[in-house]
Amino acid sequence: MLSSGPATFLQVGSDHHKTVLLLHGGGLDCASLSWRLLAPELAKHYHVIAPNWPGYAGSAALGRPYTIADIGHWLMRFLDHQKIDNAAMVGISMGGGAALWSAINHPMRVNALIPVGTYGVAPRAPYHLLSFLLTRLPLNAISYAAMRRYPSLLRRAVAGLFADPNKVTPELVAEVSDVLASADNGTPFTHFQRGEMTARRLRSFYREDLHRIAQPTLFIHGAQDALVPLETVQMAAKQMPHARLEVLDVGHWPMREQPEQFNRLVSTFLDSLNN
Repeated sequence: MLSSGPATFLQVGSDHHKTVLLLHGGGLDCASLSWRLLAPELAKHYHVIAPNWPGYAGSAALGRPYTIADIGHWLMRFLDHQKIDNAAMVGISMGGGAALWSAINHPMRVNALIPVGTYGVAPRAPYHLLSFLLTRLPLNAISYAAMRRYPSLLRRAVAGLFADPNKVTPELVAEVSDVLASADNGTPFTHFQRGEMTARRLRSFYREDLHRIAQPTLFIHGAQDALVPLETVQMAAKQMPHARLEVLDVGHWPMREQPEQFNRLVSTFLDSLNN
């Protein structure tokens, strides 16, 4: 229990000393959805914790518009509560942005980074002004209701995160449907969008700070990621002294589109730091 309320999380491999923190994304995501295939693999050698962000999967919501810095501060309190001094951080999208923020603002808490399809490296969202205007409407509530009623819309939404829609299995759609059934009307993600987006740019854009990140870093990005342009991640990797980039033939959700290749990349990178 944090001062802000309950914080739910997944935890495996607690008998290991080194900790890996898995940070999920926004929208229809949660710890179990993004990390259910990676966590058991890492737990063979690491203590793995995957928190659910405020407002997701039972964690108390912040109840207001928020930015990456806000969930970054929340994450530091979570680590304090778990008595974790530092960890390797693996983050997808919004979670990747929080991992970058942590390395910039609390470098002693982070010993390695794996940002995936990461937020925080692009100054603007796709179709930025239109996206900004749409965040002022109850669009998430409408889309969540529609996806609950029409399964074909839910499958289409999941397919939009993949480079190859044929890799979207009925089992994955069922997993996302279960998350949707227990989610509210998308308020936590709406609050993130409203907190992060101005008419001109995104508030959390770390280009001027990336050179300060000295931790070993592996960027993983989809060649066909429609949400985060590949060139922004390429530029970010070049700014960091100990970073490299792996590009996969996937969309924005590589751990679910190509889980075996993704898990191998993450495991190999982390193991190389501990040998």
